[in-house]
Amino acid sequence: MTIKERNPIVCILLSLVTCGIYGFYWVFCMAREAVSIKDPNDAGTLEALLCIFFAPAGFFLAEKKFAEGCAAKGVEHKDNSVLYLILCLVCLAIVPYYMMQTELNKFAVKE
Repeated sequence: MTIKERNPIVCILLSLVTCGIYGFYWVFCMAREAVSIKDPNDAGTLEALLCIFFAPAGFFLAEKKFAEGCAAKGVEHKDNSVLYLILCLVCLAIVPYYMMQTELNKFAVKE
């Protein structure tokens, strides 16, 4: 799966302007892309759906797989899965959105 570079600030603004609709799309794409770092054949559907319907579990699983994929590729990345879980549980899910997109942008294909 190709990882698309996105500006996290623009994505947050689009989410606000569209009353969260773009946010669902954005988180779905991020979860799938994060999982694909570990296994390109894994569609990441479970993690993406969990991110939409139960963000703490979805972000936790997606970040775990992302960190494992980074380690397998020899890329330095700190596993933030517990931090994402806590932030989502205290209703600050927008912070993991920003953090995960920033990390994914490092793997993005430049257009």
